[in-house]
Amino acid sequence: MSFSVAIDGPAGAGKGTIAKFLSEEFNLKHLDTGLLYREAARLVIQEGVDVLDVVHLEKIAEKVNINNIAEENLRNEKVASVASQVAVVPSLRRVLTQKMRDFATKIEKKYQGAVLDGRDVGTVVLPDADIKLYITADEQVRALRRTKELDEETLEKVLEEIKQRDRRDQHREVAPMNAADDAIILDTTFLSIDEACEKAAKIVTQGMSEVLVKTKIS
Repeated sequence: MSFSVAIDGPAGAGKGTIAKFLSEEFNLKHLDTGLLYREAARLVIQEGVDVLDVVHLEKIAEKVNINNIAEENLRNEKVASVASQVAVVPSLRRVLTQKMRDFATKIEKKYQGAVLDGRDVGTVVLPDADIKLYITADEQVRALRRTKELDEETLEKVLEEIKQRDRRDQHREVAPMNAADDAIILDTTFLSIDEACEKAAKIVTQGMSEVLVKTKIS
């Protein structure tokens, strides 16, 4: 059998770093689901597509190749902003969500399972995931972290962008960003990245043990 770990949370909380750590620690196939929306956004910008052109956006989503995404071209706030805008389009989300589910269910023998991080993994993409985490942190702390990552933006600008993205993601009609009812909340505001990863690893270890017990019983 294979394990599935769903990790959600806002930008700058540390979910991506934690997901990568868990991927290496537990030999899990990893996918940053946000990269699919960013890749779609990059194509939208490249092709000059109107973010309100629903038909064209669905075609853009179909072009996204989950196995050929150049992450280095997607880590900027312009792409992030457009990604958050197109992410509200149901047809685009439907296509990308199916790509994510296919990724999580097609597990090669060398992996124990999959870990996906994003904003609606535990609630929409993998609602039956074995383990669900919701990583959060104070918005000021998240903005400071992102400012250090980007290195060319001011704290005030990044904070405002984070607030706007949070509002869009939390209040969109389709798949809003929320913690799943059965998700474990991990607040990283006062944690170092090592401490956050250690806490997440303990949660996953415990969750895996419980799944194995249930499997043996059934």
